[in-house]
Amino acid sequence: MTFWPDYCKDFRCIADKCRHTCCAGWAIGIDEDSLKRFGKDPDVNSKIKDGCFVLKEDGRCPFLRDDNLCELILKHGEDYLCDICREHPRFYNTFDDHIEAGIGLVCEEACRLVLDSKAPFVLISEDGSDMDLPGYVQEIFDETRPLAEKLAVISGGRRANSKLRAEIFAEMEVMDPYWIELLMKIIGEPLTAEEEDRAVEANEKELTNFAAYLLYRYKGAGRFSSEAVYLLADLASKGYGIMETARLFSGEVEYSDVNIDDALETFR
Repeated sequence: MTFWPDYCKDFRCIADKCRHTCCAGWAIGIDEDSLKRFGKDPDVNSKIKDGCFVLKEDGRCPFLRDDNLCELILKHGEDYLCDICREHPRFYNTFDDHIEAGIGLVCEEACRLVLDSKAPFVLISEDGSDMDLPGYVQEIFDETRPLAEKLAVISGGRRANSKLRAEIFAEMEVMDPYWIELLMKIIGEPLTAEEEDRAVEANEKELTNFAAYLLYRYKGAGRFSSEAVYLLADLASKGYGIMETARLFSGEVEYSDVNIDDALETFR
């Protein structure tokens, strides 16, 4: 059985209204079943090489029109898409007796839904049954304590200073040079622990939801979740919006297998 946070039911791709299309800048690998189906369609098959769509010179998918709508969807419907295009930005964590799924923050609409949520999410399944939130996620939604105090609990009281934290993330594989530009703002002018805590308090709702998302997706990775929250709080104190920095963080850290493994190992 698959369980989802209840906000996932409201997710819809905003297509041409999206400012950061997922159909550009990424290698688009095609699953075997879709490759067989596309092999019977000369218009599609001619734009495939080595199991991937051949991107245009500007990095856009060959089926992404100038108006940012997908030619394949318009001609054949969403069911015609390959798995990665149809499923993005969904993720699935498989356990012995169930699957825990969600939507990734690299998608700006998913990011808005997750961080804008007004209440703790509930895990529900396709048949309407629900599942209790894991304890480490419940912890972050405890309204009797400030977020900074809860972060200290889930991180085991460990916390990097703002400069060291930014340097650690800056040393990872770079996906977008703009991300490094943001991190350098912190490295050049680090924040004190008191300044960080004030930034956390000023953005408590969004950062609580961000922490809950990370704790849920990475099975209680408390130290990693705490450091990521403080990184976003640091950037907020420099004048950058939580939504945009969360999306950038997701693209830079979560959507690089090397980077997410390094981050989880470094902040254990």
